Amino acid sequence: MKILITILFSSIIFLTSCDKQQDDPNAPECYKQMKQRYDKQLGCSKKGEMEVNLYRGLYQGKEIYFPMTMCPSCNTVAPAEGYTCEGEKIAIEDFNRQVTAIKEVYNSCTRKFAY
Repeated sequence: MKILITILFSSIIFLTSCDKQQDDPNAPECYKQMKQRYDKQLGCSKKGEMEVNLYRGLYQGKEIYFPMTMCPSCNTVAPAEGYTCEGEKIAIEDFNRQVTAIKEVYNSCTRKFAY
Protein backbone atom coordinates (compact mmCIF):
# COMPACT_ATOMS: atom_id res chain seq x y z
CA MET A 1 0.00 0.00 0.00
CA LYS A 2 2.86 2.33 0.85
CA ILE A 3 4.41 1.73 -2.56
CA LEU A 4 1.13 2.48 -4.32
CA ILE A 5 0.76 5.79 -2.46
CA THR A 6 4.36 6.73 -3.29
CA ILE A 7 3.83 5.95 -7.00
CA LEU A 8 0.55 7.89 -7.06
CA PHE A 9 2.10 10.89 -5.30
CA SER A 10 5.13 10.85 -7.64
CA SER A 11 2.86 10.67 -10.68
CA ILE A 12 0.81 13.66 -9.54
CA ILE A 13 3.93 15.76 -8.95
CA PHE A 14 5.34 14.79 -12.35
CA LEU A 15 2.13 15.57 -14.22
CA THR A 16 1.55 18.92 -12.55
CA SER A 17 5.13 20.02 -13.07
CA CYS A 18 4.85 19.32 -16.80
CA ASP A 19 1.80 21.59 -17.12
CA LYS A 20 3.50 24.59 -15.56
CA GLN A 21 5.49 26.62 -18.02
CA GLN A 22 8.60 28.22 -16.64
CA ASP A 23 9.26 31.77 -17.81
CA ASP A 24 12.66 32.33 -19.35
CA PRO A 25 14.79 33.80 -16.55
CA ASN A 26 16.88 35.68 -19.14
CA ALA A 27 13.90 37.49 -20.70
CA PRO A 28 13.72 41.21 -19.93
CA GLU A 29 11.39 42.01 -17.03
CA CYS A 30 9.19 44.16 -19.28
CA TYR A 31 8.63 41.21 -21.64
CA LYS A 32 7.51 39.08 -18.70
CA GLN A 33 5.17 41.81 -17.45
CA MET A 34 3.61 42.28 -20.88
CA LYS A 35 3.17 38.53 -21.35
CA GLN A 36 1.38 38.42 -18.02
CA ARG A 37 -0.75 41.48 -18.93
CA TYR A 38 -1.91 39.90 -22.19
CA ASP A 39 -1.86 36.27 -21.06
CA LYS A 40 -5.59 35.67 -21.70
CA GLN A 41 -5.35 37.02 -25.26
CA LEU A 42 -2.24 35.11 -26.30
CA GLY A 43 -2.77 31.68 -27.81
CA CYS A 44 -2.02 29.26 -30.61
CA SER A 45 -4.47 27.02 -32.44
CA LYS A 46 -2.00 25.94 -35.12
CA LYS A 47 1.45 27.38 -35.86
CA GLY A 48 1.45 29.40 -39.05
CA GLU A 49 -2.33 29.33 -39.35
CA MET A 50 -3.85 30.90 -36.23
CA GLU A 51 -1.78 32.39 -33.45
CA VAL A 52 -1.90 35.48 -31.26
CA ASN A 53 1.59 36.56 -30.27
CA LEU A 54 3.06 39.45 -28.31
CA TYR A 55 4.87 42.19 -30.25
CA ARG A 56 6.58 45.49 -29.61
CA GLY A 57 6.91 48.49 -31.87
CA LEU A 58 7.53 52.21 -31.94
CA TYR A 59 4.56 54.55 -31.92
CA GLN A 60 4.99 58.32 -31.65
CA GLY A 61 8.41 57.93 -30.09
CA LYS A 62 7.33 55.37 -27.48
CA GLU A 63 8.01 51.65 -27.36
CA ILE A 64 4.67 49.90 -26.98
CA TYR A 65 3.65 46.28 -26.57
CA PHE A 66 0.54 44.69 -28.08
CA PRO A 67 -0.93 41.32 -29.04
CA MET A 68 -1.38 40.72 -32.75
CA THR A 69 -3.20 37.93 -34.54
CA MET A 70 -1.20 36.04 -37.14
CA CYS A 71 -3.63 34.32 -39.47
CA PRO A 72 -2.83 34.42 -43.21
CA SER A 73 -6.33 33.32 -44.23
CA CYS A 74 -8.20 35.60 -41.82
CA ASN A 75 -9.25 39.19 -42.23
CA THR A 76 -7.84 40.54 -38.96
CA VAL A 77 -7.98 44.00 -37.45
CA ALA A 78 -4.83 45.81 -36.38
CA PRO A 79 -4.34 46.42 -32.64
CA ALA A 80 -6.15 49.49 -31.33
CA GLU A 81 -4.04 49.95 -28.20
CA GLY A 82 -0.84 48.96 -26.50
CA TYR A 83 1.10 49.52 -23.29
CA THR A 84 4.50 50.90 -22.45
CA CYS A 85 6.77 49.16 -19.94
CA GLU A 86 5.70 51.77 -17.42
CA GLY A 87 2.08 50.59 -17.75
CA GLU A 88 0.84 53.58 -19.77
CA LYS A 89 -2.05 52.61 -22.04
CA ILE A 90 -1.63 54.04 -25.54
CA ALA A 91 -4.46 54.30 -28.08
CA ILE A 92 -3.09 53.50 -31.55
CA GLU A 93 -4.36 55.43 -34.54
CA ASP A 94 -3.46 54.28 -38.06
CA PHE A 95 -1.49 51.24 -36.92
CA ASN A 96 -0.27 50.26 -40.40
CA ARG A 97 1.37 53.64 -41.01
CA GLN A 98 2.28 54.80 -37.53
CA VAL A 99 3.70 51.73 -35.80
CA THR A 100 7.23 50.92 -36.95
CA ALA A 101 10.07 48.57 -36.01
CA ILE A 102 7.63 45.79 -35.08
CA LYS A 103 9.32 42.76 -33.51
CA GLU A 104 7.96 39.62 -31.92
CA VAL A 105 8.44 39.44 -28.16
CA TYR A 106 6.69 36.16 -27.31
CA ASN A 107 5.52 33.35 -29.57
CA SER A 108 2.42 31.56 -28.27
CA CYS A 109 3.04 28.41 -30.31
CA THR A 110 6.61 27.81 -29.21
CA ARG A 111 5.96 29.37 -25.79
CA LYS A 112 9.27 31.19 -25.99
CA PHE A 113 10.42 34.79 -25.76
CA ALA A 114 12.23 36.26 -28.75
CA TYR A 115 15.06 38.66 -27.97
